[in-house]
Amino acid sequence: MKNKAGSIRQRVSNTMSRIHPFVLLVSCMGILLAYLTGMYVTGTLHAPSRWMGAMLACTSVIVVLQSPGYKESLRPGLIRVFGTFLGALIAYIYLSSLPFSVVGMLLAVFVLEMICMWLDIYKNGRIATITLVIIMLVSQMNSHIDPAMNCMLRFFESAAGVGVGIGLLWVIERWNRFRQRLLRMGENKDGRPVDMDTMPLRWGHFKVLIVASLGQVTGAGLSTLVGIVLPMIQLVRHPELSSLAQGAVAATSLVGIMVGSVLFGALSDRRGYLFFFRLCPAIILGASLFAFFSDNLPSLVIALFLMGMGIGGGYSLDSDYISEIMPRRWRLLMVGVAKASSSVGNVLIALVCVYLLDLWRDAAHWNSLLLLISVLAVVMLLCRIRFAQSPGWLLAHGRTDEAQRAVRYFLGPDVVTGELQTRNAQKETPKASWSALFRRDNLKKVVFSGVPWACEGLGVYGIGVFMPVLIMSLGLGSAAEGPLGHIASSVRLSVYINLFVLAGFVLGLFLVNRWYHVRTQTWGFLLCAAGMGLLLAGHELHWPVWVSLAGFMIFELFLNAGPHLMTFIIPPQIYSVAERGAGSGLAAAFGKAGAVLGVLFIPMLLEWGGMTAVLSVTIAVQLTGAAVTAFVGRKVLPYGGPAHKPELRHDR
Repeated sequence: MKNKAGSIRQRVSNTMSRIHPFVLLVSCMGILLAYLTGMYVTGTLHAPSRWMGAMLACTSVIVVLQSPGYKESLRPGLIRVFGTFLGALIAYIYLSSLPFSVVGMLLAVFVLEMICMWLDIYKNGRIATITLVIIMLVSQMNSHIDPAMNCMLRFFESAAGVGVGIGLLWVIERWNRFRQRLLRMGENKDGRPVDMDTMPLRWGHFKVLIVASLGQVTGAGLSTLVGIVLPMIQLVRHPELSSLAQGAVAATSLVGIMVGSVLFGALSDRRGYLFFFRLCPAIILGASLFAFFSDNLPSLVIALFLMGMGIGGGYSLDSDYISEIMPRRWRLLMVGVAKASSSVGNVLIALVCVYLLDLWRDAAHWNSLLLLISVLAVVMLLCRIRFAQSPGWLLAHGRTDEAQRAVRYFLGPDVVTGELQTRNAQKETPKASWSALFRRDNLKKVVFSGVPWACEGLGVYGIGVFMPVLIMSLGLGSAAEGPLGHIASSVRLSVYINLFVLAGFVLGLFLVNRWYHVRTQTWGFLLCAAGMGLLLAGHELHWPVWVSLAGFMIFELFLNAGPHLMTFIIPPQIYSVAERGAGSGLAAAFGKAGAVLGVLFIPMLLEWGGMTAVLSVTIAVQLTGAAVTAFVGRKVLPYGGPAHKPELRHDR
């Protein structure tokens, strides 16, 4: 039975190895760019023919991408452009003199192909015949179109597709050169084995970091999307949707994250990380497509819960992969970088939504926005197909040889496991019970790691999810173009504000190994409160719009430079190995509880007391986080002096 199961796993593995995610992404990117180019070129000059323009541009790019490289594509590409010109010229000569007929079309094809044979471009010039036939048929489909316009459009569409294909191959060639330099980074020139815990960084480290960070990007993107979709649903489907109901819908994904992190985290310890590392994006993809095709609020609630489960499961595995693979000196920073990548999801989803809302101008398309999560899930799944099992999990189950192969797959054939086996042995240390965490000597750790995380959760999710709604309530977005225009304007402003989320993470990563973590988190909370105070003053005193925006930006900058990053990396430093699983899990539970409460009650506060109530409560919560950090943090995590370099505890 075991042999049969092993054979099936091997067949599945061999099948998966034949899938090349990069090739798939390049093909899709090329067709998308050609489609948009063709639609734009044709739609600008002759709107009824824009679909034909997209078709011809996509056809051209597909043909060009068959070339093995950039240089190999130049001559065939130029020949195809020349052939397209010939096809358009022959078609124009015919249509300007004679009406369309099948016999006439065949005669034109005969003449054109004979010319291509004379010029010795017959094999690579078949695009000329395709162009001619399309022009002739379009002249019948749109009989009112001018022959000169018809021929000119078809030429430019085909040439645009060729240009996109050649340009994309050029980018790929430059990327491959850059990738080769990355692959040589940190190479071991003397050929001796290198310890993965002390080795320099290689491309393999960044590959793991990127793949593992995609979960953070998707999770942040979903939270941003929920805040955009809810007012659209209320606008076109459910105007009766109460503030409590809005908060409950928004909190569904957070509940799913809590369930998924616990469930998949526990199951992965038994079944292996890799299976669930691939399963989680598959769940996200299925749930987002379900919401898209169902197009109703109950289905959205179910889908948000399932997407949250997939995201939460990924959260429990992403940091494990990163901490296992990274060298010791980079471990803490890289975990922070993965967390910081969430800001990319915020900005990316908001930017795309701004474009789509301006394009559609119809709130009924709210469910189509969920396809953005589908795209992220597909990218995440493709990147994880060609991946390896967690070396730490393999060692925990006595599969030492497989663990060594996994390490070599990630980092290179000259790398050995090093301290990973020792760190894995520490997993066998008896774990502390939940009740032990609340004993007198541990209670301060629970308070220090949990309460600030809950306070931070309200800001990250409560304010973050409902940012477009809060912007509209403050009157910052333009309402001149109606309700949907007001939503689009608010989302546009949220893009600018979310840029400070990214800036905050960058600042936090700069400080992570340079400043005392308790001090960073305390000042982060205080400056968050100051930003909200400025926003409150601007709202109450009717100050200029830029003052309110500055308040938002200060809040997001220091929230992410301080509490959002610090609450994530402090628990592993204060808990011993025996306590870490339970302690970090409890701290994360506090954080998600704060997030759920924030998402539930902010709409209610907004309805009850307006923005004044929301901002006042937010200021109070941030000051609470600062007070707990300042008074308890110094006792739990003492200051080690200017030379102190924080790192994960490895005591037994």
